[in-house]
Amino acid sequence: MILRLKIRRTSKSPTSHFLLTKYKKDRKEFILGYHCSIGQVVYQFDDLAVSHDFYLDKLGFAKEKQFQDIQSKYKFLAFENLLHDFNFLVDDFFAGECIRLKEIARLQDNIISEYDKKARDGYNIEFDKLRIDKAREEFKNRNFKKCIELYKSVESVSLINDLDRRIIEFCESKI
Repeated sequence: MILRLKIRRTSKSPTSHFLLTKYKKDRKEFILGYHCSIGQVVYQFDDLAVSHDFYLDKLGFAKEKQFQDIQSKYKFLAFENLLHDFNFLVDDFFAGECIRLKEIARLQDNIISEYDKKARDGYNIEFDKLRIDKAREEFKNRNFKKCIELYKSVESVSLINDLDRRIIEFCESKI
């Protein structure tokens, strides 16, 4: 394996470093982040990447894995636990063609994308409620053009009720 090592200092203290190391062989990469203890552990094949926990869980080793992404006063324990977990990855990642990694990475990406979409949809709804409130305020202030602009910017049209539709009709008749 080819080793590429990057060390980044996060403060002026000579003892405080962030370490990112990548072990690469052909199209496979093992990425390890370290700051006081092991943090990020990622397995990658081409542009498909998966986290350690998700990979092992989906391979069926959730109960057998020992590495926990937690800080410990026993600095070497995290490395020992990670080394133990490597045994579950020999067939697919280290010696194999990453068949399961590719499937699992796509699944992880889909889950993250779906979660991200739901989070953004939730935020959009809240912003749309604020836009509707602001549109009603503009209507009360007789700023009909601004009122219409705000209503048109609402993405979740299901939030627009009968009162809002009547306000829109009235504003359109006045501009």
